[in-house]
Amino acid sequence: QGVEVQTDYVPLLNSLAMYGWQLTCVLPTPIVKTNREGNLSTKQIVFLQRPSLPQKAKKKESKVNTL
Repeated sequence: QGVEVQTDYVPLLNSLAMYGWQLTCVLPTPIVKTNREGNLSTKQIVFLQRPSLPQKAKKKESKVNTL
């Protein structure tokens, strides 16, 4: 009651999105800190993922056995 939650992941997500990263999950932790103004802050664990990039097809060189 009377608590306002402020989170702003937009700058983080925008900076990582250009490299293909996507936010998948945010987990709150029990870590709570108070700053000088009396505001509480919590730590959160952020999970990101990026689709796997297709690997370049390796050229199969035929091996010639000479005896």
